[in-house]
Amino acid sequence: MKARRTGVIMVGAAAAAAAAYFFWPQLSVSIGAVETKGAGKRDDGKARAGPAPVMAAEVVEGTMPVILKAPGTVEPLANVAVKPRVDGQIVEVAFREGDLVRENDVLFRLDDRFVKAQIAQAEAAIARDQASLRDAEATLTRREALIDRKIVSEAALDQARYAVEGLKASINAGKAMLETQRTQLDYLTIRAPITGRTGSLAAKLGATVRSADAQALVTINQTQPINVGFAVPQSELGALRRALASKAPADVTVAEGGESSVVRATIGFVDNQVDRSTGTVTAKVVAENADETLWPGQSAEVALTVEVRPRMLSVPAAAVLPAQQGMIAWVIGPDSKVTPRVVTVARIVGQVAYLSNGLNVGERVVTDGQIRLAPGARVTIEEPRRAPAPTPQGSERRADGRG
Repeated sequence: MKARRTGVIMVGAAAAAAAAYFFWPQLSVSIGAVETKGAGKRDDGKARAGPAPVMAAEVVEGTMPVILKAPGTVEPLANVAVKPRVDGQIVEVAFREGDLVRENDVLFRLDDRFVKAQIAQAEAAIARDQASLRDAEATLTRREALIDRKIVSEAALDQARYAVEGLKASINAGKAMLETQRTQLDYLTIRAPITGRTGSLAAKLGATVRSADAQALVTINQTQPINVGFAVPQSELGALRRALASKAPADVTVAEGGESSVVRATIGFVDNQVDRSTGTVTAKVVAENADETLWPGQSAEVALTVEVRPRMLSVPAAAVLPAQQGMIAWVIGPDSKVTPRVVTVARIVGQVAYLSNGLNVGERVVTDGQIRLAPGARVTIEEPRRAPAPTPQGSERRADGRG
């Protein structure tokens, strides 16, 4: 029984071997055809992949501004605390808090009745002494005429001379006193020492003020023109001094209601020493500030153009990317194939990168789409997309069916 089962197994194995020998060439040919067809499809897909879409810009030559940027604080060009120089009661306030006043405008008037009375008294005393002087001079003249005839004595003549000299001295003293009283009268009218913007009032109408008071009646800040102070590292001292010598321009940017306003200014001051604690140098720019965009105490950003270098290559800043070998730019060749090229960036100002080496004028560089690129890849340049024009409100209502 066992011998019969072994014989059956051997016969089946021989039949399977014969079938494999007969059918294997055709099966191998079919499998090879299928693999070749699949590989052909993959190769065709690679061949059909089109050039990568990118945006590009041309390398141009221009002037590069060397700009120092630093946070700054707006400072008044002049700050004056107005105080009374004589004691008195305020009888008039000729301005309102926050007004823009001009130099020599009247700010306050103090009660001047007592001083005017003193002036009238001094003028009367001078007139009296002048009348007495005329009489004394006439007496002196008569006695000088009679002295030769021995009608009057030498003592009487000297007495007449002393009377004339005393009256002259009295008149001079009276004039000095009158000038003092007039000066005090002038002090009772308090005027603006500078042109500027007034602050809050510390003394109201009817208040009695004294020259010894420590608190000022009002403070005036000169806002036209105005200073903006800032500090930069001491390594920039040379650039600051060159900028001061050439009266370099600056842009002062301040925030206004969520937006930024830019005011033109000119450097006007560089401190005479470096701050040892911070290692910085303080400088100031002066702005005309005609519309008072800048306000004392306001925070601002100063962009000082310390130098302008001509004949520098420039590209959009987006065209320059960091890489292992340094900063690179993808250059588009005449055959629309790209090549990475190492460039030397001198400075980036805003959205423009200025280069000192690596590119030539007229070459085209990729500004967007670099992530899809490889050396030798072919590209197609797309035009920048334009923002859709705003739709008028009336047409929106008509589109909604409510117009």
